[in-house]
Amino acid sequence: MTAKHSSPNVSLTLSTAEIPASKPAVWRAALALVGAVDCCFLPEYHAAYALRIAGSQPLLWHFEAGGEHLVYPFLLNPVVIHGKSTGYRDISGIYGYTGPLVTSDSPAFLTQAWQAFDGYCARQSVIAEFVRFSPFNHNERFGHPGLEVMENRTLAISSLPQTEEKLLALLGSKTRNMLRKAGNAGLSARELELPRHLPAFRALYDDTMSRNKAPGFFHYDDSYWQHMLELGQGLRLFGVFSGDTLVACAMSVSHGASGLYHLGASLPDYSKLGAGNLSLYAMSCGLMRAGVSFLNMTGGRSTAADDPLLLFKKSNATGTAPFHIGKRIINRDAYGHAARLWNEPPDPAKLIFWR
Repeated sequence: MTAKHSSPNVSLTLSTAEIPASKPAVWRAALALVGAVDCCFLPEYHAAYALRIAGSQPLLWHFEAGGEHLVYPFLLNPVVIHGKSTGYRDISGIYGYTGPLVTSDSPAFLTQAWQAFDGYCARQSVIAEFVRFSPFNHNERFGHPGLEVMENRTLAISSLPQTEEKLLALLGSKTRNMLRKAGNAGLSARELELPRHLPAFRALYDDTMSRNKAPGFFHYDDSYWQHMLELGQGLRLFGVFSGDTLVACAMSVSHGASGLYHLGASLPDYSKLGAGNLSLYAMSCGLMRAGVSFLNMTGGRSTAADDPLLLFKKSNATGTAPFHIGKRIINRDAYGHAARLWNEPPDPAKLIFWR
């Protein structure tokens, strides 16, 4: 979003609120104050990913002063080292793309907001903060002034046009050839109803993750899917079939103009026939017809420019965007104590990435 400029004389009248994801209507009402948002900002998405960290609380921090607003969703997590609670907490963005959003980029307003946030962090015993910024909202410029912001990697993104013909023209010749190959092999794609087809997707996805030796983080349990299904029409699934056999799938999350390629899977024998390409194309077309104009296909498994997964996603997207992260040590004494407990020399600053 583009923040509007306002007078530097911000009213002293202010309010703060901590909104849990268990109150999705209140959370969404706060988001509505700042305009178009990345689909990763949604409360249901945060509730699902809070399950990945024991004791994590999915929260939206809302600051208001002089009629202007700052909203900031995050996970508030206990810092547990070697199985023992330290009494400290940290703040991290969900596994996605969020960060703070504002209605004003006035320096006076931002200073007031972040001073209030510092007080909140002190009361919550927060020692560190890690942010994954949204390429849809370009909000890295709104972060706390103490954040060290850096470009982490390249993302594949699509600026979706209004017709399938235009989308095809924007894709590379190799991808168009793979789509033709999929058609010649008799593969077909269609959107699948959720939750009816979720078990079939889960079986295909779990098999793909096991085959690729993915870390445990990328295996999702029933509780995760229960929360994700609460997104309703915001969660969509596109399948590719050979006859009656599901051979590839692409799952998306969307909200307004923002879309995210969430998860994908395919059978290896069909990948070389273009099944994966066809699933991503079907997803892109489906989201395009629903009014999504920005589709984040996400990045690779590493930060390398030649990461194979990134290259595949780029070949099925219309462009790229930089992905920014931010990190901040809030309480240096407490953070140093936690680092000593963690005992991971030689660089205790890496503790901020410990999750």
